[in-house]
Amino acid sequence: MGCNTSKDVFPRRPVTGVGGTERMISRAKRVNDKKTSDSSRSTRSLGSKGSRKEVQEPPKDPPKLDESGHLLPEEVVKRSTSSITSKRLTLGTPEHPILVEYAHWTQRGFYPDDPHKENQDEFSITAQFAGGESDAMFAVFDGHGKKGHDCARFVKKKLPGTVAKEIRQARVNKYKAALKKENISLKGAKLFDPPQWPTLNADEYKTCCTKAFLETNKNLHKSEVEDNISGTTAITVSFHETLMTVCNVGDSRAVLGHQVDFQVNGHRTSRGPEESKEEIGTEEKKDGNGERKVFPKPGSLLAIPLSRDQTPYRKDERERVKLKGAAIMSIDQIEGREEMHENWGDMVLGEDVDIHGDPPRVWVQGKDYPGTAFTRSIGDSMAESIGVTAEPEILARTLTSNDHLLVIASDGIFEFLTNQEVIDICVKCENPIIACEKLVKEAYNKWLLYENRTDDITVIVCFLTVAMKPDGQEGTTEDLVKLAQSMYGNKPVRKTRGAHDNLSSTAGPGTGAGSISPAGQKANILNELDFSISKNPGKKAEPDPAIQ
Repeated sequence: MGCNTSKDVFPRRPVTGVGGTERMISRAKRVNDKKTSDSSRSTRSLGSKGSRKEVQEPPKDPPKLDESGHLLPEEVVKRSTSSITSKRLTLGTPEHPILVEYAHWTQRGFYPDDPHKENQDEFSITAQFAGGESDAMFAVFDGHGKKGHDCARFVKKKLPGTVAKEIRQARVNKYKAALKKENISLKGAKLFDPPQWPTLNADEYKTCCTKAFLETNKNLHKSEVEDNISGTTAITVSFHETLMTVCNVGDSRAVLGHQVDFQVNGHRTSRGPEESKEEIGTEEKKDGNGERKVFPKPGSLLAIPLSRDQTPYRKDERERVKLKGAAIMSIDQIEGREEMHENWGDMVLGEDVDIHGDPPRVWVQGKDYPGTAFTRSIGDSMAESIGVTAEPEILARTLTSNDHLLVIASDGIFEFLTNQEVIDICVKCENPIIACEKLVKEAYNKWLLYENRTDDITVIVCFLTVAMKPDGQEGTTEDLVKLAQSMYGNKPVRKTRGAHDNLSSTAGPGTGAGSISPAGQKANILNELDFSISKNPGKKAEPDPAIQ
């Protein structure tokens, strides 16, 4: 999520904005201007927070471009860093282990008018998190605004440690309470003894995360980083024994690849790895670390969103910031090229992609700033007065043996790829590093198709092998379909899909799959995501209690 805004004083024209990949004008106009875009030398500011001193960057060799104005392959390689090989962690508990094979990849974007612009994406992976031998945190941060790279680096450095501090303190307090309950004196007791600390439940863990996000935001405001109109998204996925907690601020995203349940003899079941091995013939294949991950048959993994983009496309977020005094308009609306309306409800990010490129934005009433394309952020102090907050939306779940993939990424991946497309790409790969490479390459090609530049792209891919079986309610396909529905929201009529999506199944919500094909079963579940009004007149999905 880059940014072209370079001044703290906002001119009346042209109107600028922040976030949503910082498209300053509609994508249609960008495409028309694609052939005439010129490179210009970037500037940077020096000095303490609040300084306005601008200095010219030392001359740099321009990147090598092909005849279409795109980066040559060797230039793309220079902008990319990744894991050398996939790595492995054993999380969970001895009774219910969670084996995680993971890799990461980040690629700096290319802006023709600022060819040397820094990568504003950051990520972090922390094993043995917060004193837990089998705990971990995975995180992606996507900076925006002129100092977005500084904001993202600050949050990468501070947020994991702040979350860990809150978790350790909560577990120590819980340990103290347990000792008191057993009439054991705290005097002389060994309190820093992580193996003896009690496990936090979902609500306790959520409270720790919320405190840490808000504290990190305050510390960013107090720091030397200029965050007046700059900030960062933050998507974190933490494992605490068998509990997985997802915290989201902004429009980076976490998506789960869930194996679709099948019905055999009236009972729910899943296709096991043995059956899949026989079908796809991979039982003998190995990678450098041992047995490769064997996925279910292609087409039977459903993309389940674990986070929900916080943008003005969401009615609940629009109404929340409007109550704080914000105005919601696109740039075309504020400049008079489009009539005023609030008909934003037909765009479901994650299920649909926005190829128009002029999203609704958040403005101070009667002003042409700050123009954020998101409703939550760490930083962006100017936008806080109109409701842009650093308080995360949090989801806590227990993974089961039906869960095989976890993808955490910036919007550089998801701008032009749906959640399902991302999962479908990963399931065809032998290991996470190959999955990362293919995702980044596909996302990059999509950017070239729709834009005259590419955003920063960062992704963490985790292959999961989970021992715990679904308990009959949580972790089943029906349970996760309800979760996905609560994330995506209701739409009265589903948009038309292509023939490859195979929407021939007629089974309704909550019904068994019978003997239909994996592709048909996948279509079944995708249909269930809407709980269509035509199937369930007057029925509205209940909000998932795990979402805070």
